[in-house]
Amino acid sequence: MNFFNYKQLNPDQKQQIIAVFNQGMECRSIPGYLGVSERAVARVLKEAGVNTKRRNRYTLNESYFDVIDSQHKAYLLGLIAADGCVTASNYVAFESVDPELTELLKTELQYSGKIRIIQPQNYAPHHRINFSSQRMAHALYNYGIQPGRTFSGVYYFPEDQYLGAYILGYFDGDGCAYVNLGRSGGLVAIVGSFEFACELARRLGMGSVSEHHLRKVYYWRIYSRQHIKIFYNLIYQYPNLGLQRKKLKIEQILGSYKNG
Repeated sequence: MNFFNYKQLNPDQKQQIIAVFNQGMECRSIPGYLGVSERAVARVLKEAGVNTKRRNRYTLNESYFDVIDSQHKAYLLGLIAADGCVTASNYVAFESVDPELTELLKTELQYSGKIRIIQPQNYAPHHRINFSSQRMAHALYNYGIQPGRTFSGVYYFPEDQYLGAYILGYFDGDGCAYVNLGRSGGLVAIVGSFEFACELARRLGMGSVSEHHLRKVYYWRIYSRQHIKIFYNLIYQYPNLGLQRKKLKIEQILGSYKNG
């Protein structure tokens, strides 16, 4: 990989360096993430008056995902698979508009760093944690959480014992539920690569797969009362896991049907 030196940087690249540092990325991770030299990073931050020594060091349980042996681990793995980021430079990041998800991940990883609030333009605030960990990045990579996974077709599903919790985490990250207006029923969907969506349909024995009309991602979808009820019973087996707002939405769909 060729790295841009300082003289080759344009103003947008310099702003990117400052932005990712302010979002929590360590200096040593920025070159691999943005394709710029270490000297370029140091010079840009120095010229911007950024104190690179101000950030406190953090600790975390780097072996947390070595083995998926609990429902909490399966849930959080699904969450990161949907909404997380792992780079080739061992940078791991997760952010969500739901602060309780980021708080749960922080607690489970025993992460001592701070949760950062990112405010995208015209969007709700995102709650982010990020860190460098070769061990955890390697573990997550082996679970299919890799750069470009949406288009490469790489995916992972755990054994049946942890499948429900994993799908719940993925659904909380990249799933949705809609209630039909003026009539009973609704729709439950999960977004992913074509390969992921097809394997999800195979593992659950239900659902259709269709392409998003604007981008190269796919939906796994279920519409029938029977399938939505099976899905609900599968993922909501675990106390204290799952977003209540999405659970209530599915309950609203199921409650819209007349008895009998």
